[in-house]
Amino acid sequence: MKFKIQSDVIDIQSVAPIQVIDWGVNLIQAPQMWSITKGEGIRVAILDTGIDATHPDLAANYKKGMNFTTNNFTDIMDRKGHGTHCAGIIAGCDNSIGIIGVAPKAELYIAKVLADDGSGLVEAIVKGIDWAISEQVDIISMSLGSSNDPGPVLHDAIKRAHEAGIIIVAATGNKNTHVGWPASYDEVIAVGAINRNLDRATFSNFGSETDVAAPGVDIYSTYPVNRYAKLSGTSMATPMVAGVIALILAYYRDIGKKLTPNQIMQLIREHSVDLGEKGVDDMFGNGLVNVCELMKIS
Repeated sequence: MKFKIQSDVIDIQSVAPIQVIDWGVNLIQAPQMWSITKGEGIRVAILDTGIDATHPDLAANYKKGMNFTTNNFTDIMDRKGHGTHCAGIIAGCDNSIGIIGVAPKAELYIAKVLADDGSGLVEAIVKGIDWAISEQVDIISMSLGSSNDPGPVLHDAIKRAHEAGIIIVAATGNKNTHVGWPASYDEVIAVGAINRNLDRATFSNFGSETDVAAPGVDIYSTYPVNRYAKLSGTSMATPMVAGVIALILAYYRDIGKKLTPNQIMQLIREHSVDLGEKGVDDMFGNGLVNVCELMKIS
């Protein structure tokens, strides 16, 4: 069984523009938090296709990486573009060029669990999760999925991370059908995608397992090598949520509190912005993630 990335490339640009804030980052109101925290000290593990670790919008926040797809453990270079794009959404640097991520001072830990074709085996993902646990990360972001249940090996690894106090977010999937795995697991925050009109993205999977929605259409972020690109997918919505959680964790850590995965889930249930049918629904879960609502600031 193979897991695959959950995105499509829309546009690639080779020139770094004057710094912009993506529409999705604005929609979830991340900029309103930056005067309070930018996610300093929060460790986010991205399990994906690797990273362009020397990208000018990522290099300062990249801390460590490991390749679990080959015997060349130090080769974390992203030759697909997907992992680099997700990394920029979470923690693109605030440095006057390119883009700004949701949590522009969060720390990036990269587990390359998907090969250069964008697919990967459950064994690599499990190793990546266990590595993230050993690195004592705060959040695991997985913009990957399978439409088939991979069995207990992956779920057991997810449980280990959950019990270690790590918040896990994953993409619901892009096939306009039932939520895939690992997003379906109870220990995982399952993220669907919306567009600029706050409609469910036509590709976004749905079902009772959906926890929250975030922007995932035409998202502008970092791309190899030293480039930028627009991508669409639940893969883009997932790091939006990971970035929001990084901001929340950093804020509470600064006042001496450490939130558990269950407490984060409770915040999402109680303070997301309702979309679609009133209350929790299969299309948007608890609604749009919004950092100001979650923090009750404006």
